[in-house]
Amino acid sequence: MKNIPVLFFTFLMVVLGLSSCRNDGATPIRNVKAGPTLLRVQAGNGSCDNYTYFYGNEQKNLGSVFTKQVLVVFASGLSAGEEAAAVAAYGFVKGNNGQVSSNSAMLHNIELVDGLNCRQVEKAMELLAEDPAIAYVAPYFLNGDGLLGISNEAIVTIEAGAEDALTAMAAEYGAEVLMPLSGQTYLVRVDKNATGNALELANFLKGKTGITHAEPDFIVSADVPVADRRNGIGNRLN
Repeated sequence: MKNIPVLFFTFLMVVLGLSSCRNDGATPIRNVKAGPTLLRVQAGNGSCDNYTYFYGNEQKNLGSVFTKQVLVVFASGLSAGEEAAAVAAYGFVKGNNGQVSSNSAMLHNIELVDGLNCRQVEKAMELLAEDPAIAYVAPYFLNGDGLLGISNEAIVTIEAGAEDALTAMAAEYGAEVLMPLSGQTYLVRVDKNATGNALELANFLKGKTGITHAEPDFIVSADVPVADRRNGIGNRLN
């Protein structure tokens, strides 16, 4: 009879130990870095940014970001499974909605969960950009019945002899001049370590000495569902 308490205590410790080991394993809940609820708290109640760019001397209004999808470039060297796991770790991501290539990268259409507003999507892009598995994140904007996405490249036209000036300005911004497209027009690439995305780079270059034209290289996406247009998810391009 004296051994019964000892045996019971030993059995209890084994059960607790197994339970502890089981709880230490990864679970879907523990792996979620940020879900919609946390995203709403982090985003706060401020107003959304209004995005513009210049086409020649005319300022174009893109409005606020589209709330159902963003563009992502993954870090080089990742397998398809690692890319999928990287975005699946975020509770505000619904899935991968296909991909499209720029001149220098493969951009993935990352679909977001329903119910987010433009400010929450801006915060979601900030969180995605902090992930080592992601090299670039940019928004989409409504454009009539379709979407315009900001690729990782800007198209820049310079004056003759301004090549060195463009290289210096790109380096200041954390961008890279890739190649001439034709004549004095060049392709300039950014990633998440640059000061801003390709839209912001184009605006940065506007009016600089030696620069005659700069605009982001847009990704044109498929038609937007009528319900999303009707519900005002994002703004139309003016």
